[in-house]
Amino acid sequence: MAEKKERVQIIPPIHGKVTRDGKGSEPDVYWIMEKGLDRHPRVNHEEHSIRVTRGEWTTHDGFKTEVLMASIVDGDHIAGYVPGDDVDLYEYYLAEDRYHQPW
Repeated sequence: MAEKKERVQIIPPIHGKVTRDGKGSEPDVYWIMEKGLDRHPRVNHEEHSIRVTRGEWTTHDGFKTEVLMASIVDGDHIAGYVPGDDVDLYEYYLAEDRYHQPW
């Protein structure tokens, strides 16, 4: 049986939002990852170990969207990597507090 490897979250739960003009705006998780990997070339070589997880969700204001998050296999290639350093890439799309509350 293959050994289960620990994963480190590199993009926390994010989802689409309704803009001020009432239009939907969805995060481009692949653009976010590309920009993050550009900042961290050492991690870039392990791009194949990144997993994007997604699921459907409805925001507080009734907007149907996807919740996305990304993780990478833990290891030496991410030593010293601080995912929070890239929050500027996805801050607008961070999941509502309600998403994190238990049912």
